[in-house]
Amino acid sequence: MSSRERLTIVCLSSQPWQDGMWTNKQHIMSRLAREHRVFYVSFGPNPVPKLARSKLRRRELGWSPVGAFVEPVSYEQAGVTVLDFWSPRVLVRKKPANHPWSIWANFDLRRELLARYLERHGVNDAVLWVYHPGYGARVAELPHSLLLYDCVDEYTEFPTYKPDPRWLVEREAALCARADVVTTTSAGLYAKKRPLNPERTHLVHNVGDFEHFSRARAEATRVPDDLAALPRPVVGFLGAVSDYKLHAGWLTALAQKHPEYSLVLVGPVGVGDPTTDVSKLLAEPNVHLLGHRPYEVLPSYVKGFDLGVIPYRINEYTTYSFPIKFFELLASGKPLVISDLPALREYYERVAVARTSDEFVRACEAALAHPEAGREERLALAAANTWEHRVERILVHVDRALAEKARLAGAST
Repeated sequence: MSSRERLTIVCLSSQPWQDGMWTNKQHIMSRLAREHRVFYVSFGPNPVPKLARSKLRRRELGWSPVGAFVEPVSYEQAGVTVLDFWSPRVLVRKKPANHPWSIWANFDLRRELLARYLERHGVNDAVLWVYHPGYGARVAELPHSLLLYDCVDEYTEFPTYKPDPRWLVEREAALCARADVVTTTSAGLYAKKRPLNPERTHLVHNVGDFEHFSRARAEATRVPDDLAALPRPVVGFLGAVSDYKLHAGWLTALAQKHPEYSLVLVGPVGVGDPTTDVSKLLAEPNVHLLGHRPYEVLPSYVKGFDLGVIPYRINEYTTYSFPIKFFELLASGKPLVISDLPALREYYERVAVARTSDEFVRACEAALAHPEAGREERLALAAANTWEHRVERILVHVDRALAEKARLAGAST
């Protein structure tokens, strides 16, 4: 990152900090925290152990029953101050995401509690870095120097929101119109959001953690026992095993055509889509669902892959999706087979692309037959698309917007 005035950044996330699958939010905020003051407002179920919560509240609040609802549980991670606000989950536990109580608890109440926190701690000039569109334009009521909406997904296509996304569409449109900067992670998102704020919307596509996943090429990295014991070749997938994204039928076809292959899926089942059915995958003896593994050890699993795959469905969600795992897998140097994902089309010369189940099987066969072909090009592409690059590109837009606001303020005095 280039040298610039130290910023105070308040990130209103769409994910708990302690989520085992790091995405844009944690990657970007942990890097910003190297040079700036960063507060991270967690989203979703409280990940802090009950004992830690008790100690924090005893120390900070003296067991004040009112304070326990107003003051968040806060802790430091990777230089970031994580804020976990109370929400009345007993009221919303079985309510759909579009229920008024759920909307109020997840966004409106959290915003009000955050406003009180910022006032108590004297934070009045923060860059508000918003990830979830559910906060809407009213997030601008928080004291701030700049409002940025980093649009990383088409949330209206999530299974939890898709049944009735009207409220979310309205809130996102208002947020985009009000934002000083809107950044999008794919060309599809850029085309869809730009009309809402034409002059301030920018494409800054997703990237990967090159340094971390380069460990898959290190001699010292040890392949975990649960993977090392499997027959080779190993065809590997990283990420959530969820029906709304993953084309399990393609994997089943590959497993049936090549019983000598080991198909390994490293990631939790059903995240974002609790109706996910993995029974057909489990019915194949050479398919192995290993479940969630900590981010720290993922390179060791990738080292054990002979081929990486991203067999995503093509639908209204993935049309706008730029999977982070694309550059992560490329950083290993291993060959990669992907679906015909619109966001990745500019990189098709570096990977194999499948549009049907049969094409997927043939592409995997060809990639395994010539694993070294294009290796250096894959590594160079991954090295040129890191989180440091994405952070700096966004901050350039932040700098310009802050300078323009300062100019307008000076002109009006």
